[in-house]
Amino acid sequence: MTNITRRDFLKISAAGTATAILAGCSQESERWVTLEPYVRAPEEQLAGVPNYYATTCRQCPAGCGVIVRIMNGRAVKLEGNPEHPVNRGKLCARGQAGLQLLYNPDRVTGAARQEERGSREFESVAWNDAINAIYERIEAAGSGIGVWLGSTTSGHLVDLFARFADAIGAPAPVRYDLYSGFHGYHALETATGSLIDAAGLPTYDLGGADAVFSFGADFLGTWLSSTGYGVEFGRFRSQPLGQRGFLVQFEPKMSITGAKADRWVPLRPGTEALVAQAIARIIADEGFGAADRVERAGTLAGNVDIEEAAAACEMPVEALAELARVFATADHPLALPGSTVAGANNAAEAIAAIQALNIIAGTVGQPGGMSITPALPDALLAAPPSSTFADATALIERMNAGEIKVLLVHGANPAFDLPAGAGFVEALANVDLVVSFNPLVDETSVHADYILPDRVYLEGWGYSVATPAFGGLPVISSQQPVVGPLYDIRSTGDVLLTVARGIPAAAQALPWTDEVAFIKEMITALPTGAAGGEDEEVRWARYLQHGGWWPVEAAAETPTIIANAPASVPPTTYQGDEGEYPYHLHLFMSVLLGDGSGASQPWLQSTPDPMTTVSWQTWVEINPATARDLGLDHGDIVEITSPQGAIRLPVYIFPAIRPDTVAIPIGQGHQDLGRYARNRGENPLALVGLETDASGNYLAWSNVRVAIRKTDDTRALPRLESTIETDEEVHIPF
Repeated sequence: MTNITRRDFLKISAAGTATAILAGCSQESERWVTLEPYVRAPEEQLAGVPNYYATTCRQCPAGCGVIVRIMNGRAVKLEGNPEHPVNRGKLCARGQAGLQLLYNPDRVTGAARQEERGSREFESVAWNDAINAIYERIEAAGSGIGVWLGSTTSGHLVDLFARFADAIGAPAPVRYDLYSGFHGYHALETATGSLIDAAGLPTYDLGGADAVFSFGADFLGTWLSSTGYGVEFGRFRSQPLGQRGFLVQFEPKMSITGAKADRWVPLRPGTEALVAQAIARIIADEGFGAADRVERAGTLAGNVDIEEAAAACEMPVEALAELARVFATADHPLALPGSTVAGANNAAEAIAAIQALNIIAGTVGQPGGMSITPALPDALLAAPPSSTFADATALIERMNAGEIKVLLVHGANPAFDLPAGAGFVEALANVDLVVSFNPLVDETSVHADYILPDRVYLEGWGYSVATPAFGGLPVISSQQPVVGPLYDIRSTGDVLLTVARGIPAAAQALPWTDEVAFIKEMITALPTGAAGGEDEEVRWARYLQHGGWWPVEAAAETPTIIANAPASVPPTTYQGDEGEYPYHLHLFMSVLLGDGSGASQPWLQSTPDPMTTVSWQTWVEINPATARDLGLDHGDIVEITSPQGAIRLPVYIFPAIRPDTVAIPIGQGHQDLGRYARNRGENPLALVGLETDASGNYLAWSNVRVAIRKTDDTRALPRLESTIETDEEVHIPF
């Protein structure tokens, strides 16, 4: 028998891509063969030889490369693409669960219309009728068009919507959701750009570092690209004996990354930047490390009183000094600013203070350091810009003012993602037409006039510029249909192009016959990449075969340091008086449910949380000492109140959290999104107000205080393992 490797399978599978691979382009095209998947396979059907196709996961913004196993036209297994530079053959639980998005029984199976918004009484409508009706309203609206996209929206749709909006004089699309807002994509870009002369989302060479100081960056959980950084972490830990990388995790509640740390520091919330500046000050004062590091520390540390900083951070001076020495004397130290910093009322400035440690280390643009992925050749394609909270609220204000006549929503669920105080749902009443392209009825779709469901990523075409990328390689991930569409569903790209043909300015800006023609033009204009191919058709086929485009070798670019003074960090303030609201609220994104979109997939709902083993529920984590003071036990229902609202949750007593902090996962609390998500848990964003940083760009979701009140109710938490015993005193380091 001939032995065939996975790489050989990829070659075999790609043989048909230059001719006819799958359905997925416009209804007008006849170039593509339609494969009919077996939803109910005939009894006599025997399993045949599987095919393997490369595509891109869209379960989160990271865009990992995947290989899909196809049996008899049906997708049966997802695995990581070993050639893809982002995830290098690995795949997280959410990536594995993508099949449950494809086969979800609650998907919208065709174009639908709702006579009364919010009624949830949708009726089927012919696609042509729906598109014609929407075209007429868009044409009449002129420039009064609003577009709201999510961070998982395919890059080709981001580009098409942006071209469309620009052509008709409409405002640029807003690209904002929980992923981008919670992890502070824009704040990271802004802060990094204030320190070096390069723009974009930074990439951290964690695998090349030997000491990593993470300030709330749960890079093994949900931060930026957890699978990519998981691979890097394996390289970080797999050094020869005695050279194993040293990880310090600063955070108020232990994360998955914190559980893997050599030193876990339960840091007082809001003091991350102060700790970073204190470490820099100690390096300068004590002369730790090489002379050039000491000099740079003296320039960037600022006038920090170490005794006062230690008291504010609730860390001994000796502990700070020890950590400063570790960082300064490591060969390749690396500092990571995480989500808790991005959610502060001083987000950009605090991130800059932490990033300054990388400049002190002298590793910017070097192995084991921070870098900016080089731009794509000739700027043919670029990573789409992240919108700010200010951009989102500006669009809501235009909706309230009646300036937005038509709102188009794709890949985002702002009715769920935003605090209620933002008034998104209320603003929809002032919009004449709301169209959702989401494949499931979510909290935003129930307020839409039409749902024109897009194909899920395993059925559709697309591309995405990987952010972050790894290894100094700009990466464009390919997305191709691996099965034919299960239902009567059209791609959003083709719908938009159809509408554009009737509007002269838009027709000129979007001249492509279908979305495949657009994608192909963008990709084949790139120079020959690692997969080779001088001919355009060959280059296109290999782009699909290998799962994307990336250059042959990494570009050697070292950005220029422009920071010449300490970062000025405004004081951290909190929503809620400490006397009335004595506890810090620590929100964290569920590693399984992500921004909440994963709640529609039962595999993810039933998989135990890695830290608590709880599933199918929202809970509040409380320190054992705090629980004793309040007379609480596992499963007791407490009312958690902030100045903005209140929710009721069962208690999980968790030793690895500060006594002055309570923690709640994000992801549950849906009123819609299908049977598996509906009416499970609570959405803790109900506790978050609208306070921002001074610029108004970043929502201060991590600066919230809460009060806790015990109720008479209890609820058994679904857990994989037994309750943690809490009779013994729990000692927290430092």
